[in-house]
Formats: sequence, C-alpha cells, structure tokens
Amino acid sequence: MPAGVATNRRVGLTKPSYPDTKVEVCAAIFQFMNRHVTPVEASLHPSIQKSPGDIAENPSGKTLYLHHGPGTRSGGTSHARPADVTVHRATTEHEREGIYRLRYHVYIEEMNGANRHHEANSKNQQLRDAWDDCAHHFYAVHQGTVVACARFIMRRNGPLECEEHFNLERFAPSYPDSVGMTSRLALHPQHRGSHLLKQLTCAIYQFLREERIQFNFIDCHTRLLPLYSKLGFRAYRPGFNHAQYTYVVPMVLVVDDLEFLEQVKSPFVPVARLYPSSLNGRHLLLSQFPDAATVLVPPSHKPAHSTDLMLERLIQADQSASSNMLHGLMMEDVTVLASLGHYVSCQIGDAVLRAGDPGRDIFLILDGRFQVTGRFRHTPDDEVQVSKTLTAGDVFGEIRFLTDEIRYASVVALERSTLLVLNAKAMDRLVITAPKVAAKVFRNIARIVVSRLCPANDFPPGPSSP
Repeated sequence: MPAGVATNRRVGLTKPSYPDTKVEVCAAIFQFMNRHVTPVEASLHPSIQKSPGDIAENPSGKTLYLHHGPGTRSGGTSHARPADVTVHRATTEHEREGIYRLRYHVYIEEMNGANRHHEANSKNQQLRDAWDDCAHHFYAVHQGTVVACARFIMRRNGPLECEEHFNLERFAPSYPDSVGMTSRLALHPQHRGSHLLKQLTCAIYQFLREERIQFNFIDCHTRLLPLYSKLGFRAYRPGFNHAQYTYVVPMVLVVDDLEFLEQVKSPFVPVARLYPSSLNGRHLLLSQFPDAATVLVPPSHKPAHSTDLMLERLIQADQSASSNMLHGLMMEDVTVLASLGHYVSCQIGDAVLRAGDPGRDIFLILDGRFQVTGRFRHTPDDEVQVSKTLTAGDVFGEIRFLTDEIRYASVVALERSTLLVLNAKAMDRLVITAPKVAAKVFRNIARIVVSRLCPANDFPPGPSSP
C-alpha cells in the first residue's frame, strides 16, 4: 500500500452536493486564499483522540534513534519535544499489536478505509496483513503510546508488495539481496508537523545501512510526492493503479548516495555521513531509468526538458478555453508554479482518481487525454451525469480542492499522458511566496469551476484578463 502520512479528513459515502452559483464558488476561493495556513492539515477524528496503541515499555530496551532539539508548535497544538519520543524496532507480538491498533485508527477510522482493507479486524481494532509476518516493524512511543509506525520488508526474505510494478530485476546485481520496501507508515494526528516523522524515518534509514540495503522502494500517493522527495526518494517510472489505493507512483531511495541526499537536504544526511557512500547505485538507477535524473544536473547545464516545452505550449496556445489554469501567466510565473508541484507520467488505463478518493490535489494536464465519468447533484432535485474528455491545458480535481467535499468523478488516462500535480500545501506556499501569481491562478480556477457547475446562460465560461 502507499507509503504515506494520512492527512485527510474522514470521507463520507453519500453523494455530494456542490455549489451551483458563482457567488459560492468565489467565496470558496476567497476562503482558501485567506485562511490561516498551518502545517497540520488533518482534523482530529474523535475515535483517534484516545491512545490507539498503548505500549507500557519496549522489551528490547533499544532506542534506535533519538533527536534532541526544541519542541514544535503547529496550529496552536503543542507537539512533544523530540527528546520525549523514542523510536524502537518491534521484537514482540505485544509491540506489534500496538502498531496494528494505530494503523486501524488511521487507515480504517480516520481514512474510512473499511471497504478497501478487508483484512482489518474490527473486533480487536487492528490492521495487519500477510506481509507483516516477514517485515521489520518500527514504532515511536510518546508517554507509553504508539504514535507512529512503519515497516520495512527485505526482498531477500520474499516477494514485496506490488513488486511487479517496480521493475526490480533491472536493479541487479543489487536485486534481490540488497533491495527492500517501506510501507504502512502512519502518524497519530496530534504529532503531524512535528519532528516525529524525521525520527522514525531516520531510524529506518539507519537500519538499512546496517543491513547493507542499497535501494529502498515505496509506492507513493501523488499528494505525498513532495514529502518523500525531500527525504531523498526519486520517482523513476510511471505510476500504477494500486488495488486498494487508486493511483500511486513508484519511488526509490538510493541509500548510499550521500551527494544526492545532501543536495536535496535530506534529514538522513547526518546518519549517512557515518557510513561509506558510493555513486554506483545512482549510476545504475539513471542507466536504467533516465527520467529519475533531477537536481543532479546544474541548472546552467540542464537541457530543455519535455515538461518545460509542454508548459510553453500551453501558455502560447489559444487561451479562450475556460479550462486553462495558466491564462494570463508569463513563463516565469508558470515556472514558479511548476516548481511547487510534481510531474507524473500515466499509461493508458491508469485511473488517476476514483470517486470518493481522499486528498486535495489539483491536476493540470500537460499532454495526453483523460476521460472523466461520475455524477453529482447540481441541485437537491437534479442529479447530473458527467462524461467528458479532457486534454492538454485542462485541469481536474478542482472541486475537491476548493470545497473539501468528496470527489464525485473518476478520471482515467486514455493514452500516455503527463500531469503536473499540485497539492494544497503547494498552493499555500504559492499564496505566501508569489501572491500575484496565486491571484491569477485562483481566478482561473474559479472560472473553471463556475463554467463546469453553472449553466452557460447564468455565467458564460471563458477567463478574462487578470
């Protein structure tokens, strides 16, 4: 399943009702741009406010990683100081049960995942699966409670989750003995935005170095691409449809590539400096997957990327269409916007979104075509069936992005396509760092939403000059 920190509000199962006037849409835009920006996005589900996984003590008595530093405060919530949280590797069933309980509260209750996780045990409030038996489990404890967890599976011990999508054989000779996969990462909502994620992932990284793992894989939801990129993971091939979690992107961490970790300012750097570094893993990755090359090439020597050309084509094309999010932007503005997002490649048949999916990403199509299908209530008495083809310049995900309602439609790639994905945090940063660009972008998004939800004779589509 996708590695990630659950940060979404509980998703309902009823069909949504969306704003049907330009006033309501503009109000949603105004509210988003003027809201208080905080690092913690999740609302605290009542059932998770109690301790999901109580651990009286760690029988192994070994603390894997302990970071000393000041505590943090986010959104008015005081987080535990790093020194108050310890990270351990589970050695007993009692410890693992605490991990499974935290997973249950995050993935089942908070993310409303009962329909996706049939392996969940509602009676014991635990979430475990077949891979847990051969995995190495890590967890963080604060005041006797499990507040974070993740697992790592070594390929030398057996198959990995969804490994048919990772092209592992192309990582030989490191495959199979020196590769593995991290998954099932979950954080208690009260600790998101704190040092806890750093502590947990650094503990896992240290374990990988001790075990001489060279490549660590994850399947990452698009909204979490920025997070894992900062840790040092690289997207290296197109995404795929996960059986439980819609569209995910394969990413890989070249564990001993210290130079790259330093360039992206990964929190793993202090630990990485304690071990030998090498360029062999990087050279292997780039020889097999050239698209994984990112910040390693100095900007002055970087060739024109196809994604840059796609963006140039969009802003140079006829921008009378109501779907164009880049209307009125100069190339330098678009460059700022694109720097806050991530590019995702899609294959024919990839379901990038499904109705009811969580997350608040907005997707700009740079190249290719997508089919949108779904239904929503235009008014209390009027349910509308949607079926539409989107092409380069179009966006999708904008209604969920603005209104925080559940997604009403599914979006499937009709051909090989390229997307620019921007999550809510990226748009928060745009408002702060480039407010003039943000104003143009949000005006365009407002007109896109209005043109799709309101009758043409009520509010004619088509963006005007900013």
